[in-house]
Amino acid sequence: MIALRAADLLDLLEPAETVAVVEAAARAADGGECVVPARAHVRWGEGTLLTMPAIGAGGLGVKLVSVVPGNAARGLPVTNGLMLLGDAATGLPLAIMDAAALTAMRTGAVAALGIKYLTPPEAASIGIVGAGVQGAWAAITACAVRPIRAVFALRRSAASFERFLATLAAHAPGVAVTACATAAEVLSHTAVIVTATTAALPVLPDDPHLLANRHFIALGSFERHMRELPDGVFRLAGHLVLDSEFARHEVGESVHALGQGILADADVFTIGALASGARRVDVARTTVYKSAGMALYDLFVVRALYAAARRDGIGQEVVL
Repeated sequence: MIALRAADLLDLLEPAETVAVVEAAARAADGGECVVPARAHVRWGEGTLLTMPAIGAGGLGVKLVSVVPGNAARGLPVTNGLMLLGDAATGLPLAIMDAAALTAMRTGAVAALGIKYLTPPEAASIGIVGAGVQGAWAAITACAVRPIRAVFALRRSAASFERFLATLAAHAPGVAVTACATAAEVLSHTAVIVTATTAALPVLPDDPHLLANRHFIALGSFERHMRELPDGVFRLAGHLVLDSEFARHEVGESVHALGQGILADADVFTIGALASGARRVDVARTTVYKSAGMALYDLFVVRALYAAARRDGIGQEVVL
């Protein structure tokens, strides 16, 4: 078994490779080819522990992730954890790795998959509300599917924004970054908006003039009582694309829009349905995509990382 640190993982795959891997996972999920139990949420104090197992494509994986929003004020990562990869045929462990780096890469790739299918091909800029690790990797990986030249990011904390700038400079050096004072300012600059926060209430103004004909990629808030997007987004779009069918019942965007009658069940479908051609959306109008995360995405990305690490001789051998 090998152990892979965060520094080992970040350069093993090109962003375009990671996007291809998560697209394969999205198709596999819709095809019913894998075993993906619902993830468990265990809450304590201000934190949440997520347990995410999956089996498929010859591998088995379990990701343990803690999400502690208060860590941002402590100068610590909000998301931490471990990922275990095993062989599905024997059950033997193959690798253990840093789950925070994996989640950043995977979340960026799942966001880029939404951008690939829900934005115009010529989109050259992106807005970020939530300029943390997840927001940074969404911007980085978006460059693999669109000709992104400019990022407009909401600046709330000087320290976190400097880290955001440093991450983009390291992994997307040709992109210009502009700091914005409000979410409305972000909306005024670009048609592609990523939200990557742990907010319980919408982080964008519910103003149809600001929301119309824009493309929303929501990556953050991950429980039923939390939502990043206002009602106006769903009224304008008339649909909600999810990264998995699990999200229909897990995330506030879906639960709220369906519960309030803003959308009907048929208006909510998965990114796999777009990837397979079973559904289509008009990217000339408002579009909306919500990623809640799915263990199968992690498993597919981990398998690709493990193969690349073995190929390149990366990682530390561990004997239990």
